[in-house]
Amino acid sequence: MQLNNISSSPLHTQIELNIKNQLINGVLSPGDRLLSVREFAINLNINPNTVNRAYKNLEKEELIVILPGKGIFIKNIRTMPPSIMKEKELKKELGLLLLDMHYHAIKEETIQNWVTEFFEKVGEKK
Repeated sequence: MQLNNISSSPLHTQIELNIKNQLINGVLSPGDRLLSVREFAINLNINPNTVNRAYKNLEKEELIVILPGKGIFIKNIRTMPPSIMKEKELKKELGLLLLDMHYHAIKEETIQNWVTEFFEKVGEKK
């Protein structure tokens, strides 16, 4: 894992997002053991309090479980928040849909226009 020291995003947030992305992309699975706070901090050459804060936030979101003296683990898939599981499922479906569009020679610009139109209709254009 690499952190961006010049990013406006705090290091603990970068750690949280990285772990969430690894979970969503199947790099991490329920039951996987994460590095201890100390190991993580040494590997990234950062303050252990930064790692601890990231882990505490992930624990509050019910993505990990911290078992003192045993380790830090990705929670069982049955106990994960529905939003993470749904996001993983939707990302997979979107990938298949995009692949289908690619095979039908639909251009990226067209797809982007469709997405923009959709969010305009639902009132979430940024």
